Amino acid sequence: MTRMLSKTFIQFFVAFSLLDVATVHLVNGADFKTTIEPFLKSHCVRCHGLEKQQGDRRFDRLSLDFTNQENGEQLQEILDQLNLGEMPPEDEPQPSAARVRQVVQQLTALLHKARETARAHSGRVVLRRLNRTEYFNTVRDLFDLNMTDFDPTIAFPVDGSVEGFDNIGEGLLTSNFLLAQYLEAAEQIVDKAIRPGPRPKMVHLVSRGDEIHGGGILDPRGFKRALVRDQFTRAFVKRKFNGVDDDGEYILRVKTNTVRWQGHRFDVDELGYDPNETPRIRVLVVSRSLGAVATRVLGEFDIRDGDPVELEIHGYLQQGYEFAVEWANGPRGSQKRIMRKVFPKYLPQDTIPLARNPVEMYLGAAPELRLHRLELEGPYYPQWPLPGFTRFFSDIPSDPGVEYLRKSLTRFASRAFRRPVERERLEPYVQLAMGRFSETRDFWAAVKFAMRAMLASPSFLYLIEPAKSPLESNVLASLSNYELASRLSYFLWSSMPDDELSRVAAAGDLRKPDVIKREIERMLNDSKSEAFEQNFTGQWLNLRKLGEMPPDPESNKSYYADNLEAAMRQETRLLFQHLLRQNLNILRFIDADFTFLNPALARHYGLEELPGDDFRRVRLKPEQHRAGLLGHGSVLTLTSNGVETQPVVRGVWVLENLLGTPPSPPPPDVQPVEPDIRGATTIRELLAKHRTIATCNECHRKIDPIGLALENFDHLGRYRSRYKKHSMIDASATLPDGSEIVGVEGIRSYLLARPQQFTRCLTEKLLTYATGRRLAFTDRDDIDRIVEHSAASGYKLRDLVQAIVASRSFQTK
Repeated sequence: MTRMLSKTFIQFFVAFSLLDVATVHLVNGADFKTTIEPFLKSHCVRCHGLEKQQGDRRFDRLSLDFTNQENGEQLQEILDQLNLGEMPPEDEPQPSAARVRQVVQQLTALLHKARETARAHSGRVVLRRLNRTEYFNTVRDLFDLNMTDFDPTIAFPVDGSVEGFDNIGEGLLTSNFLLAQYLEAAEQIVDKAIRPGPRPKMVHLVSRGDEIHGGGILDPRGFKRALVRDQFTRAFVKRKFNGVDDDGEYILRVKTNTVRWQGHRFDVDELGYDPNETPRIRVLVVSRSLGAVATRVLGEFDIRDGDPVELEIHGYLQQGYEFAVEWANGPRGSQKRIMRKVFPKYLPQDTIPLARNPVEMYLGAAPELRLHRLELEGPYYPQWPLPGFTRFFSDIPSDPGVEYLRKSLTRFASRAFRRPVERERLEPYVQLAMGRFSETRDFWAAVKFAMRAMLASPSFLYLIEPAKSPLESNVLASLSNYELASRLSYFLWSSMPDDELSRVAAAGDLRKPDVIKREIERMLNDSKSEAFEQNFTGQWLNLRKLGEMPPDPESNKSYYADNLEAAMRQETRLLFQHLLRQNLNILRFIDADFTFLNPALARHYGLEELPGDDFRRVRLKPEQHRAGLLGHGSVLTLTSNGVETQPVVRGVWVLENLLGTPPSPPPPDVQPVEPDIRGATTIRELLAKHRTIATCNECHRKIDPIGLALENFDHLGRYRSRYKKHSMIDASATLPDGSEIVGVEGIRSYLLARPQQFTRCLTEKLLTYATGRRLAFTDRDDIDRIVEHSAASGYKLRDLVQAIVASRSFQTK
């Protein structure tokens, strides 16, 4: 069957025709020859010419053939460097201000006209595969599936990343292995979603006392005891139980209490728990078929000494999964060690040789968790058949035939392919289903077979925006309403359009400015926009790399005990979420005088103790040095290596993600040169030695000052004024343009003095993520307009998203 569906998959691949290459267009050739070209020869070609190509750039072969976008890209880069004052380098002969102004004006005009030429012959990516996150979310929304503990993408290969984003078309390659995984995933998905027939029967399992399966001691009175148990010893409702038979909502009821939580005579340090805490049990979801692996924690629940408490916990279980109970904060360590090493200390010396099992002798002395009853009941469903089933199969006739099959598959295909489906496009799937029905005489087996083929087809797996026709080759082709709906939904939700967005697209109204603005607001207010908040911040700010180089567990115990990695990531995501939902100024990313902390992260930062366990907004004081992203532990930790800070990595991070001026990577054919660091005792001295190498200095003079200004933060983002060897930290630096900065406050001031540069950087990141392609110099006019609009409207984040969607770059192919 896999081979058959693979063949079907190939048969449905779309083909793209190549655009004819037009004749060369020359724009303002006289200006180029008389002003720009002589300027390049005088100030650029010596370092970027035939003999030398610093930064892997060569400008001696530039022409005005803008059907070759590389010429436009390079001229745009030259213009950007001149506008930033980065070029020519300070140690090279400097042109007069008047000459630079003339070149900038002519380049600006030249490139404005050149973009119109290049757009007509652009080779933009028009075919983009769903990445793993988008695939997962699309399946969830297509079938209204509960995906808890079910991930059909688990075996998919990692998506390729381009410019930091994993939703860029050219990085999303397809392989035979991935095609095979698509087929397997489609089978799993359809089997879970298409569940005809009666509601599954209820399960009601009750275990009391010694019937409960798991670690612990059997009390003669008939209930289960967990005596100084290892916290990872788990109790299950039944010994012979391979998880539930049907996906659904289940209830776990637990009757439990503790005994002698405080009133015992053992040393609590040796038992390894805190008797001042309220005793708690932990309820998990596990799969014994996977080796009793816990997939998630449903929660922790307070219990007590004395009369048992009865708890009722609700949770979703996939087929084959079950609940488990463990003592969350009971005595720690190996049960065997406690039994053999701790208990005998409290036995009379003359009885030790006789105590083959000291547990039996101390069965009434140590702290105990007692599980009197475990009860499992379910599955419960808010409706049956499930909504993801009735969406495509309603009013089922007693003897469904070909017409009902075609009607149902049409309904499914229109949702799965995210646009109306013509009869001729649907017919191959109908024929697949009819062929399977002829073999099996099973209507639902035939339906599932066709639906699996649809889920493995390019129409589902790709965001297809057909290439421009020859008649459109000299104009910008707008996306259709359906294409625009998909681009918008995968931007803001990382998933398919919902019913409302599809309805607006079907009515042909989505291109109306007031309508699309209203839809953006609706979508940003929907909980599914959390995908945008998480995925964009994870990639723009490199948060996904947090944890790739974790600190040593032995010397950084609180980092792991307090789960600081997750807390740091959440702090940054919550700042983005707050600015987006409140439509606040994007410059708050630089200098926000508030942040979002839980008690553990506040403790890590050395701030005032916070009550409770949850994240809350916290007002920051200037002397705490935590304002904006550069005070976040996430950024400071991911730009370190788990042992020490990395000023170069931190400098590159700021240049790339806040200033939008990433340094060029070292040429691949150049071997790294080790500087002579004899006599260098600090990181500042080491970097100064490194800059004495000519091939390194050009980039490091921009990178190192910013990284050194952040040295007051250690490798886990804690603020410090001294190194471990007690030498004071010098966080002062001089940038290439002569600006003096001191510490993180100096970097913030530098950034705030250049609001449009940061806005341009964020705009480019957002537009890249939104369109799923690299930006080209042909997008520059749109970016300029968005930046100008943002400045005029107060640099508000939600308004910036609106401007991105309204741009020509977003709404055209």
